[in-house]
Amino acid sequence: MRKYAGYHTKKNIETSKKLTGFAVAMVIFITIVTVIAVFVLEDVTPLEFLITGIFGLASASFGFYFWKAKNENIAKYGNNVEEPEQMCYTEDKYL
Repeated sequence: MRKYAGYHTKKNIETSKKLTGFAVAMVIFITIVTVIAVFVLEDVTPLEFLITGIFGLASASFGFYFWKAKNENIAKYGNNVEEPEQMCYTEDKYL
């Protein structure tokens, strides 16, 4: 493919990043709406349901994204964790 001056290929955003961005947007939106509702209605019961529900969605989304990124990095770079030495408690230096 030939590149022309000023021509850029469109980068696709990963679905996991879209989901994480959506979760962050929902957390911000629901938090603002809930705070406004508490002051207007003078009732704190919306906090119990809306905030806990939306933060549950966000934590699931973040957990999925971090799990996916960790597995991609392990596949890309390998598991470079060194194995600890086998400790033998029968040797004199550990007695």
